[in-house]
Amino acid sequence: MISFIIKKLELLILTLFILTIILFWVHVRITGTETDSIIPEYWNYAVRLITLNFGNSSVSGMPIVDEIKIFFPPTIELLLLSLISAFVVGVPLGIFGGLNHHSGSDKCIYTFCLLSTSIPVYWSSQILILFFCVYIKALPTTGNISLLYDVPKMTGFPTVDALLTGDRNIIIDMLQHMALPLFTLSVIPCATFARIARKSTIILTQKYFIKAAYCRGESKMSIGIHHVMRSILPEIIQQLNIIICNLYSSCILVEVIFEWPGTGLWITQSINNSDSNIIEATTFILGGIFLIINITLDTASTLFINRNLLSHS
Repeated sequence: MISFIIKKLELLILTLFILTIILFWVHVRITGTETDSIIPEYWNYAVRLITLNFGNSSVSGMPIVDEIKIFFPPTIELLLLSLISAFVVGVPLGIFGGLNHHSGSDKCIYTFCLLSTSIPVYWSSQILILFFCVYIKALPTTGNISLLYDVPKMTGFPTVDALLTGDRNIIIDMLQHMALPLFTLSVIPCATFARIARKSTIILTQKYFIKAAYCRGESKMSIGIHHVMRSILPEIIQQLNIIICNLYSSCILVEVIFEWPGTGLWITQSINNSDSNIIEATTFILGGIFLIINITLDTASTLFINRNLLSHS
């Protein structure tokens, strides 16, 4: 296991090195600076990236690190809530469909998985806005809080700050603003979790330890919780890095459509304003974050697989 982690760390360092080279080349091309001594220039540029010295925004004039503290927490909050919601709903749904294979409920779950993964978020977002905001007028269309409320930024996370105020009206307003972006963003990963869980459960039902559980008179709920859930976790964790990457790409579109004040809207505005400093900074930070997530999930998946092999043996 130690050698496995060392290899992953070596891959992380190598990938970050290649990323800094690409960003340095883009920086030189955009700024048009002449590099007489390219190695010292690259070294200084890489040190600035690693030490998070990104400079100031060319539009707002603020330090980019301060803007990161403003725009990253709302995105992290939206991603975590949508991922947790998708997991809590999708995995039990897939297990239920797999344990009731070829039944009517299983066919409905399979249809839900196909339809949900086929509908792009930019289309479903517009339909939800048209129905809930224009026709019914039950939910707000943009932002994360009404202009009527001034929520002090204690943690930077909108929902947490709203809860800390203790004001019932602010909390309800925040939840109303979050409802549509959260639902839109959760549908596709929910269907993905359900599809993975359903497929793994169908395979597991042919195993002897599942058949033995049926012979002992265990209910399907007990089998799903105590046997199936533990066995399919490694498969889910292996796919989790892809799910998170796809979730963030969808999050960019959702934030732009609903004007959610996160990194997606921030990056889009920076591209429109040709703010190269922000583009380089966010590329480096997001690349590093996704690499760390990938290594962490690979390590966790390996641990789960080894643990399951030992328990079954």
